[in-house]
Amino acid sequence: MSVNPNQNQDNFKRGTIELLVLYLLTKEDLYGYQLTHAFEEKSQGVYTILEGSLYPVLYRLSEAGYVSEYTKKVGVRRTRKYYHLEPKGWEYYEKIRSDYDTITLAINRIMDNA
Repeated sequence: MSVNPNQNQDNFKRGTIELLVLYLLTKEDLYGYQLTHAFEEKSQGVYTILEGSLYPVLYRLSEAGYVSEYTKKVGVRRTRKYYHLEPKGWEYYEKIRSDYDTITLAINRIMDNA
């Protein structure tokens, strides 16, 4: 059985996309390309996300009321859709951030890294 060496990284990424999107939106409202660029830039190229993977996450967060969307005119004809973190989204972010911190600490203890 052949194992894809990137599969483990992909699984970790899938489990943290919401957390990281919400974190980035705590700093400022962003549009999709800015979010994908921030992932790549801040992780020094290790954590990249395609827009096709990002938008389903944004749609779920929007449907849950955690983020809202608005459009802003850019130039003469173009508009961009920005995402804004709502108070309900702040609460959700704080909860999953706490869960992440708890699990990360437990993993480090199990691996004798505490």
